[in-house]
Amino acid sequence: MASMGVHLLGCVLALFGWIGVTIVCALPMWRVTAFIGTNIVTAQIFWEGIWMSCVVESTGQMQCKVYDSMLALSPDMQAARVLAIFSILVGIAGILVAFISGKCTNFIAEERGKVKASIVAGVLLMVSGVLCLITVSWTAVIIVNDFYNPLLLDAQRRELGASLYLGWAAGLLLVVGGGLLCSSCPPKENCSRSVIYNPLSVEKSTLQPSMALQVLGITLSMIGFAGTIIICALPMWKVTAFIGTNIVVAQVFWEGLWMTCVYERIGQMQCKLYDALLDLDPSLQAARGLIVTTMALACLAFLIFLVGADCTNCLSNPRAKARIVVVSGITFMLSGLTAVVPVSWTADSIIRDFHNPIVHEALKREMGAALYVGWVTAGFLFVGGAVLCTSCPPERHNYSPRYTLTKTDTHSGYAIKNYV
Repeated sequence: MASMGVHLLGCVLALFGWIGVTIVCALPMWRVTAFIGTNIVTAQIFWEGIWMSCVVESTGQMQCKVYDSMLALSPDMQAARVLAIFSILVGIAGILVAFISGKCTNFIAEERGKVKASIVAGVLLMVSGVLCLITVSWTAVIIVNDFYNPLLLDAQRRELGASLYLGWAAGLLLVVGGGLLCSSCPPKENCSRSVIYNPLSVEKSTLQPSMALQVLGITLSMIGFAGTIIICALPMWKVTAFIGTNIVVAQVFWEGLWMTCVYERIGQMQCKLYDALLDLDPSLQAARGLIVTTMALACLAFLIFLVGADCTNCLSNPRAKARIVVVSGITFMLSGLTAVVPVSWTADSIIRDFHNPIVHEALKREMGAALYVGWVTAGFLFVGGAVLCTSCPPERHNYSPRYTLTKTDTHSGYAIKNYV
């Protein structure tokens, strides 16, 4: 039990570290503008990341621009991109191996094999953490050297951004989590041979088709869950509708659940978060609540599935595990319904406004890519949940012992003359 607790703690720390590395890779706050002087009026803040640069104004507007060419970047920026991507990929591999080698899973039957796989997972996670630490530390050294370089102008000086501090924390979590997984020691070999009778070996052979269906269902459901996160973050719910014969597309307006963006032809994108929740349209507030509810239900359904899956040892009763998997499938189907409602609701309002002659042409919008992704996402969640609901409890085979009395020949059945 102590080994299982250490393994679980290592997996949790490594998972949080991997999420942190992913956030660090996406955020542009690697380098922040350094304000030096006595009388400073902060009007703009410049952020520089490994993929884009952004300008945040005091009014709350943010304008970002993706780097045009990779070869035009500095060598340290190119190396940071490669190291961050490798850290994420190696972290994914380590987390998968750690899950396979878990004490509560059935992927590996032999105890020594589980321990060896756990050590491999720990090494992979530690390598991922070291790659992350190298990336952020390298960038931090360059920023510090440029900051104290007297040959540079004050406008060229940058300070350490929040992504670097988050990267150090994420790297340490990965290293510590991998170290805990590597602390698993293989059991001592027992020279005495013993025969163990497992009455559930026959039942396990009958559960292989059920396990395949569970893997298919959870895969579809997790794809739907990832799609829900994407549509929640993307602002492309409503897109500007251009109507006319001679159109020169100069700007594209996007409206989402959390912000509005303007994308220009030169590649710049300017976004602004909504100021107040109560000032929003009631349909937008409802869409926010339903999408957040969808993600919460999907997370809950995944946790329920882990308890009752055939590849885990959290429960020993096959019938109880099958019922829990069915509950997980129902929860995934509910999350699919809560995802399709706001997407369809928004699409209906866009279509009605588009064909409404009272609405001005500049106010007409078209359906954005997030709505189509939302429909596909809801389908994945619903179908995945339905597949999980097909996990039926195994039938009980009640064998009643019956004993038949056979008639045997005794001395009373022989003639007396045979003994004389």
